[in-house]
Amino acid sequence: MKPLSTFRHGGIKVDTGSNWEQRGRVENAFLPNGAVLLLKQHAGRQARCVVRRGEYVREGMVIGRADGELSANVHSSIPGVVRDIRVLPLPEGGYAEAVVVALEGAFDRLGRRAERYLWKSMGRNEILATLRDKGVVDTDLPGYPLFDLLGERRDTELLVINALECEPYLRAESAILRDRAEEVGEGIAILQKVLTPKRTVLAVGSGGAGEIPAVEGMQALERIAFEPKYPQEMSAQLLSVVGGKGAGGVGTTILKPSAAFAVYEAVTLAMPMVERYVSVGGGALKRPAVLKARIGTRIGDLIEECGGFRDAPARLVLRSALRGHSVYDLDTPITKTCSAVVALTAEEIGAQVRTPCIRCGRCRAACPSSLEPDMIYRFLEHRMPARALAVGLRSCSLCGACGYVCPSRLPLVAAFSAERRALADSLPAATEASV
Repeated sequence: MKPLSTFRHGGIKVDTGSNWEQRGRVENAFLPNGAVLLLKQHAGRQARCVVRRGEYVREGMVIGRADGELSANVHSSIPGVVRDIRVLPLPEGGYAEAVVVALEGAFDRLGRRAERYLWKSMGRNEILATLRDKGVVDTDLPGYPLFDLLGERRDTELLVINALECEPYLRAESAILRDRAEEVGEGIAILQKVLTPKRTVLAVGSGGAGEIPAVEGMQALERIAFEPKYPQEMSAQLLSVVGGKGAGGVGTTILKPSAAFAVYEAVTLAMPMVERYVSVGGGALKRPAVLKARIGTRIGDLIEECGGFRDAPARLVLRSALRGHSVYDLDTPITKTCSAVVALTAEEIGAQVRTPCIRCGRCRAACPSSLEPDMIYRFLEHRMPARALAVGLRSCSLCGACGYVCPSRLPLVAAFSAERRALADSLPAATEASV
């Protein structure tokens, strides 16, 4: 057996007592009485709303039409009546319109046998057009539409299916591989037809997906098992191990198993992207689980389905305990890029009193980019952004490893992220002034 692989510098072993096992197949979450469907669930401009209040919409009907590059269609995940169209805050920042649909009427697809389409007879452009029409996006932020992402990448050097989940509470990708390995494999075959990659790598953790017979049986795949070290799943660290010509460049495409599954459903079942697997966990939750939820479902409904809170959470985070975005409203809806809802306790987030930096060096040892986070933070604290940039602020991946190990509980990543946003906001003005 080959030794487990990992990147060379930095990284941390995350252990927060969060080990849990998904027992049995993933169950469908209860259908929501109402779905809140954000019209921006992708990298580009929000979709253009094409429905009105009081209008009846069917399951899978387009309610938001792609509007420009990197925009994607949005479909109704349930049948019902449009009760409202409102503007809501996005967890990652900014605002977008949302269509609120109240459940009413019959489903067109749910509970019925799906018709299968023979994708092997489809051409590359026909497959891409199907992905565009069905609103399929990369399931990782910022949610690049696969029509745009794949359309410009012919003769790809490397396709990586990234099933690594090295953070606590994340189980959605491994659950998809375990329950739907055959469908994921077919989705990968469709991706291979579109991209014609010279290498296709399936990155899995130790145990778990690597031991699933159906995964072992996937054809034309090179499987690499990795140590459970964070942030192994991030692109730079992943590609430092996978290697090969084109790794990290324009000839590389990295997607999650959930994206391959969405490709399968869109191309072989003509199904829009209206569902996704979601990990629901955290120390404040009674019964962690992976659920298959309709997009637009309130996170509060998923938490209630997992038994509710054991204790009042100190923080609610979407997508990732270490790199995710905090939310404060249980009515926040699930989107195409939301893989997890994590309810963290005060102990898990290290809610202790902040103290001055003791220069212990733990942040430097943990940084996978070989930076000096304490030095960057010190320059920002003293309002010296130019010095912070000089020692690597732009090279920071914002993985959060430094903040996780910091005994002084300094808000390292929050400070780095805020300064990076400020620099990005000031760039257009600076460019205009120089013209």
